[in-house]
Amino acid sequence: MHTKINWFEIPSTDFGRAIRFYETLFDTTLRREKPDSDSLDMALFSDTGGIPCGCVTHGEGYSPSSSGTLIYLDASPSIDAVLARIEPAGGEIRLQKMELPNDIGYIAHFIDTEGNLLALHSQH
Repeated sequence: MHTKINWFEIPSTDFGRAIRFYETLFDTTLRREKPDSDSLDMALFSDTGGIPCGCVTHGEGYSPSSSGTLIYLDASPSIDAVLARIEPAGGEIRLQKMELPNDIGYIAHFIDTEGNLLALHSQH
């Protein structure tokens, strides 16, 4: 069986701050959506084809965490460019860029403005 990430949700306590952080980090604009539920806000990430693949969420039952499952976000074409934007955007680098063996690429870990632990991956 083969698999890939189909969808991810990054919880926030301050929705606007979290959106600004990720828009700055990835030099992009997230698309805000409001599902039928009045208790949930979403700001969508898109893949290279423009298809939504995950979001920043805000609502009841969504709590930021620095423990649990670790999601690696694509930092292509260069992890260095994304890492350089983390601290100015209000985040904290937890694991500096590290090369993986066998040409798997590079990774780094960071804490976002909401207290979530996330990671980056890039081939370069």
